[in-house]
Amino acid sequence: MRRVVFGTAAATAAVLLACNPCASQSLQRLSVESFALSADTTNPRVDVPFHLIISLHVRERVTEITNLELPLLAQLELLGDEREITSDQHGSQYREAITVVAHDPGTLVLAPATLQAIDARDGRPKQWYTNGLRLIAAQSPERVASRVRSVVMPILLLVLAVFGLAILVAVVAFLVRTARARPRAVAPIVAEPAAVPVLQRTLRQQIEDASIVLRAERTRAAAVAVRGAVWRTVGASEGETLADVLRRPGTGGVPLRDVLIALERSAFTYDEDLQPAIADACDALDRYAVTLA
Repeated sequence: MRRVVFGTAAATAAVLLACNPCASQSLQRLSVESFALSADTTNPRVDVPFHLIISLHVRERVTEITNLELPLLAQLELLGDEREITSDQHGSQYREAITVVAHDPGTLVLAPATLQAIDARDGRPKQWYTNGLRLIAAQSPERVASRVRSVVMPILLLVLAVFGLAILVAVVAFLVRTARARPRAVAPIVAEPAAVPVLQRTLRQQIEDASIVLRAERTRAAAVAVRGAVWRTVGASEGETLADVLRRPGTGGVPLRDVLIALERSAFTYDEDLQPAIADACDALDRYAVTLA
């Protein structure tokens, strides 16, 4: 924990507080003994929630802490927080757990949290800082496996296509040689049957089908398959990330954006959150289908 006295600014603030009773009442009188910022992991996984924890201990027995500013979370998505204060004969312990998630791999640098209060030891307004944090966000195993599949599958399909083409050429060559060796017979003219038109399913029908599949089979494999199907409706491949897809034209609308984010969560969230994530994805698919003609 670091404590900073504002010097001349602090003296000026003290004069202003003395002249303005309302302003002096806005800061608590506290004897800060510890103030720290930590995380429940130093190596969070991409798209897997984790927690930042702010701990503060003061000598006074209080029921709330005011003028505490959280660090800037520009690299993270804030999902919620929980606060609690416990008091005993030694003072009060404040703890705030902030649930966040990183969507991109790399280094996460978090600035310190700050607290402004009147120092009960000398009656002067001061500002305290926690330590900063440096975390390394890594790809989740499911996302790494998805990227490996996106590289290996096209190669495998290309090999199978080449092998199938070679077999087809060999069969055609054999049939040509056999036809030349036999006398040709005049075949009767038979009218070709009328072609049966193939009905293309509309986008709304595809989205409704995806919702039906996901509600019937509430598994991570089904969520990954539905995610790939919806990815294709906007012209994206399964190898693209959520950030890549959201940059495509036409994906900024609220119903479609909600579907893409909900499917990404259901495909890669941790096991305890899988069923709620699938339920949210189904609801988002239904809302999007209603908006389609």
